[in-house]
Amino acid sequence: MRRQSILTAAVLGVLGLFLVACGATAETSASVQTESTAPQPTMVAPAEPADTAAAQITTTSTTTPPTTTSLPTAAECAAAIPLDVRIGQLMFPLAIQSDLAAAGELAAAGHLGGIVLIGNPTAAITADIAALQALSLLGPLIVAVDEEGGRVQRLDALTSVVPSARTVAADLTLNEARALARDHAAAIGQLGFTMNLAPVADLDNGVFIGNRSFGADADTVTDFAFATADGITDAGLVPVIKHFPGHGRGSDSHTGLPTLPGLDVLRGDDLVPFVRAAERGDIPIMIGHLVVPGLTDGKPATLSPAAINGLLRGELGFDGLVMTDAFNMDAISATTSNPDAAEQSLAAGVDLVMLGGIGEVDATVAQIVEAVETGSLDEATITESFLRVLDTRGLTMCAFAEDLRPKIGCESGVGGC
Repeated sequence: MRRQSILTAAVLGVLGLFLVACGATAETSASVQTESTAPQPTMVAPAEPADTAAAQITTTSTTTPPTTTSLPTAAECAAAIPLDVRIGQLMFPLAIQSDLAAAGELAAAGHLGGIVLIGNPTAAITADIAALQALSLLGPLIVAVDEEGGRVQRLDALTSVVPSARTVAADLTLNEARALARDHAAAIGQLGFTMNLAPVADLDNGVFIGNRSFGADADTVTDFAFATADGITDAGLVPVIKHFPGHGRGSDSHTGLPTLPGLDVLRGDDLVPFVRAAERGDIPIMIGHLVVPGLTDGKPATLSPAAINGLLRGELGFDGLVMTDAFNMDAISATTSNPDAAEQSLAAGVDLVMLGGIGEVDATVAQIVEAVETGSLDEATITESFLRVLDTRGLTMCAFAEDLRPKIGCESGVGGC
């Protein structure tokens, strides 16, 4: 009942705003029509030779130029989407296959930007994903999976076994690595997935990442990470570079909060692939639950404004999609609730929060709405993240608003109505 009332309020809010725009558009159209049909003054020049008459007519035309209506910006179109729905599109929880029915309810209310599938799905996953997508209020969701290859693969029973990153870098050329990533992404895309949470761009420093890394050399890792990302993109899926600012010197964040060396050490090698990814700017980046002395003030990078808005977005200039690693890991869950972690991450510059499960969504959306309404979280920040998420899903905000019109009973106008 609560979710139904939220959706009803969302629909009424969008409808009211769009109807105002409809009225403005109608008035503008009437104004333009009146000007174009008004009689114009007639000028009669005295008879003159043809070569001098034109030169002596200096009367200024009184024709009024047609009125133009400026198109709305993406942020203006986004403002017509209720706040709780904009926030809902930043929710990116973990889910197993049996969770997808509950995920559908959230998607129908506009409180889901996507899911990260874990576990070992059956062949029915394709139909289950299609059913989930059909319920989404705001267009196709992100449906992501960890398909790195090697020891991190969830769909090998439904597709094929892919070698580890270390094996790829040792045995294949860059072109072959790209082709392998393309073919595998195409196979998982056929199942309904739209994003592969790969490649790993961490260096192997012999601590935890191991053969999930392409190697210990920053240039090798960068080259193979980009080749893999390009192959995933070739197949029509979205790749993700992970785990900023570099997990190679950190312990397992599933079982604790890793502490890395200082930033000066990371700049020499671990950070290099992420610096180059920021320069490219076209591949989403995942933040790791990693403490960096002198940068994150004892917090994991996922919750640190200095790490995300400061280093990644500010110094390195990355303006693309940023997501957290999963909040079910002990690095977060041992000390911080999912709603608190989400609020801190969004304030720090993250766009998608990878909640620990579907059951965390409602409480998190409610807390973020309250944070915005009380002024502890900037609404403009939420809107920026909302627009990045839609862009990643291939939805242009103002054009998408046009697609939303039939759902809210509005029939004409700019920017949705």
